[in-house]
Amino acid sequence: MLEILDPLVIPQAVDEIGMSGDHSATAPLIVMAKAGETEGRSQFLQLKAIESLGRLRDSDATSVLRELLEAKKMWKWLHHREIRIAAAQALAKIDPRYGSQILSDSGLEPAELAIAALDAAPACPWVRQRRYERIVLSKTLTGTLSSSWGKSTISIRELSLGGGMGTKEDNLRIGSEANLDISVGVRHVKAQVLLRRARANEVGFEIVNTDLESRFRLRRVLIEAVDRAPEGKNSEWDGKRKV
Repeated sequence: MLEILDPLVIPQAVDEIGMSGDHSATAPLIVMAKAGETEGRSQFLQLKAIESLGRLRDSDATSVLRELLEAKKMWKWLHHREIRIAAAQALAKIDPRYGSQILSDSGLEPAELAIAALDAAPACPWVRQRRYERIVLSKTLTGTLSSSWGKSTISIRELSLGGGMGTKEDNLRIGSEANLDISVGVRHVKAQVLLRRARANEVGFEIVNTDLESRFRLRRVLIEAVDRAPEGKNSEWDGKRKV
């Protein structure tokens, strides 16, 4: 089915596959996890496949996840840090014994691993569940939404690796899909998003594509937000869903 879906829907579909608990999906997800940047398969989809393998907890995925985490070239890590973080989190879900080994051998930080993809909650299978824990920011971030309709400024007060919620500062119509640019100091987090309206001038957005460097900068923003308000989140991650 992935071949016939709109590209904007495919990342959400891969999330749903991981949430389904269907282990027959493991083999094609492993192929996607290996793929990297190829025609029709972005590194963002590779990352989504890795997260779904972790949600399925299928030991058949262990070897490819370890390769993504541990591979080196000329004494440097071969894969992007975001890919390695996702692989480490997936390994810890499949076998918790990997947890201590990952922290000692991978060079990854506990705070990076603490911002993780959520598992499905079995008690409510009839709703579309949140993929990542949403964090209320102690200080709003400013972003720009742009589409064929025009541009609009948004103040973001809630954020996760998968999207967030903010308030538009004008009444311009911007459509249901847009490009989002969030200012983070002198750098930017850039993503393609789907939009949904809430109350007056309130907009929810879901990230459907982004480059790995922007994703990593987003992770650092969330780590900072947790550090400033530690009571809002447990810093020790055990690979399980948090609410």
